[in-house]
Amino acid sequence: MTTSPLPGEFEFSDDDLALFGRVERVSDPGELIAAIPALLGFHPSNSVVALSLMGASASTLGPVMRHDYFPSVKGKPARQMSAALRQFAAVCDGEGARAVVLVVITNCSTAETLIDETIELAEVFEDMLGGTCVELADVLCTAAIESGQPWTSATSSIHRGTLPDPASSSVAAAQVLGGRVIRRSREELVRWVHGAARNHDAIGQLIASRRESSEYRGGSGRDAAVQRRVDLVLEQVRRVEAGTYCPDPQECADLVVALTDVHVRDVVLGLAITSVAAHAEQLWLVLTHEVPSPERAWPATLLGFFAYVRGDGPLAGVALSAALSADSEHTLAGLLDLSLQSGVHPDGIRDLAAVGLSIGESLGITGLPPALPSGS
Repeated sequence: MTTSPLPGEFEFSDDDLALFGRVERVSDPGELIAAIPALLGFHPSNSVVALSLMGASASTLGPVMRHDYFPSVKGKPARQMSAALRQFAAVCDGEGARAVVLVVITNCSTAETLIDETIELAEVFEDMLGGTCVELADVLCTAAIESGQPWTSATSSIHRGTLPDPASSSVAAAQVLGGRVIRRSREELVRWVHGAARNHDAIGQLIASRRESSEYRGGSGRDAAVQRRVDLVLEQVRRVEAGTYCPDPQECADLVVALTDVHVRDVVLGLAITSVAAHAEQLWLVLTHEVPSPERAWPATLLGFFAYVRGDGPLAGVALSAALSADSEHTLAGLLDLSLQSGVHPDGIRDLAAVGLSIGESLGITGLPPALPSGS
């Protein structure tokens, strides 16, 4: 089975639904299940994963979706599970998938109970796919994605086996070579994004002081102020590129105040499609760690945006969740989160970055790196 460079993992409502796709070959169901951690960027537990199959022969992996697993209630799938299956079906149909494989990963039931519940999920999901051109290819279940773990098909009693080592899969090797970390759990990814701040109180006071200043409130020389703030961001990005980066509270405050300028924010969105994207993303991560709420929403939103553009949906979803936790009314974070929930392809988000560079050009901002060709 060959996968294509379709969307990265997308987080949906409640931070527990996701998609992904990459280019690798997988020959059997056990290998496909073992590849899921590499596809998602973390080892899922108590999860339902839907892998959509594209193309005339249903041999290309498209969106891969994950949702927390909820046991059945009185013989029927839990409400949250039914909602997730409807979302799976909608994305598969919207992406033009030909078929879909459902994988249930949970150790909360006996093997017999798990198979029974998996069959129930399969029946409900098949009904939801009834109005589409998508077929349910198989339903697989396992207690955990670990080497030697048994897996079985809920639709065929003779379709079973044991999982190979997930770390040894060709998909995992390709992801690691590409610089992607495969984390032990989604919770580990959440902890990594939130970090451990050192100077929240001091930075919060400095932000408040700067936002009251006449320079922040603008007035004459507006374009010059935007240029100064963009220069500040670019200077910090260069420092990240140069090596170990540890901004002091004043620098953190200055950066966040700069990012609250909508013109500056629009321009720096464009950095996501330039040669400095990775270093800028590291800057947003550092600021997400260091800056208190509600201002944390600004760097966390940029972190989510940059991850979304390059197809890293797990990071995008967690970062946008952090942004909305810091400021539930943050407009851009809300719009990006909605796009993730709706399965909008990263190419559509990349267009926003191109608009950002255009805005910088229209404002006469200098020093911005050029956009890289699409697909770079």
